[in-house]
Amino acid sequence: MTPMLKTRQRNAWTLALLAAMSFAACRRAQQGETEVEGRSVGLDHATGAPVVLLQDHEHQTVLPIWIGPSEAQAIAMQMEGVAPPRPMTHDLIKTMLDTVGAEFERTVIGELRDSTYHARIYLRAGGKDLEFDSRPSDAIALAVRFRRPIYVATALMKGGNALELPRAAAGPATTKLAGLTVQNLTGALAEYFSLPPGRGVVVSDVADAAATALQRGDIILEVEGAAVTGVSDFDAKMRALKGTEARLSVQRGTERLQVSLAMVAG
Repeated sequence: MTPMLKTRQRNAWTLALLAAMSFAACRRAQQGETEVEGRSVGLDHATGAPVVLLQDHEHQTVLPIWIGPSEAQAIAMQMEGVAPPRPMTHDLIKTMLDTVGAEFERTVIGELRDSTYHARIYLRAGGKDLEFDSRPSDAIALAVRFRRPIYVATALMKGGNALELPRAAAGPATTKLAGLTVQNLTGALAEYFSLPPGRGVVVSDVADAAATALQRGDIILEVEGAAVTGVSDFDAKMRALKGTEARLSVQRGTERLQVSLAMVAG
């Protein structure tokens, strides 16, 4: 074997070893962490304080984290697909990071000290891995905007503050109808728009083929003048109107609109 071939082979082995070491390091970094998703943002009925609920992907455990009102709005509006009239702080941060080419990798809520949760944000920029201390609320608000994973230390998900979810849901949280996907309105978002609790559903997705003036983030308050109290109520009201055109009262930002939606018989 020529010296050049030996050098190439040695370099190949070195690269393979480094890749294996990097993969092992990633596996070690993931150990002891549970990936979660935002279940909802609402109000603690006992204290009136905003709280974000993080649930594991198996939908077995929820970790409540109490946050500030402005952070609750920032998380809830992004989760519900509602665009603010002007960029909020976390929207501005995302724009700045995108502009300078920084990659948002993940958020980790790693510990609870003195009754306060502590989080870390992991970025990559300029070929360097960067790590920042953060409040959980800010870390979550950015993660949902970048659509990047959120992790919680497994010990926290199994700790005394976590809640076990019931095995059967009380009712549907979303429904798909006439090219729309709608979901129940969170308490924080209802409060932001000065709506009474248990009123309205939010449009979370509109199929490309849907012939409607509705947009993602619209809040449907009434069907044919009757108040909508949730997903099941909206579904029942709309299915009763098959073959006709339903008149909807919709809130879009600060505007109240009247929108028609054709319900095809079938």
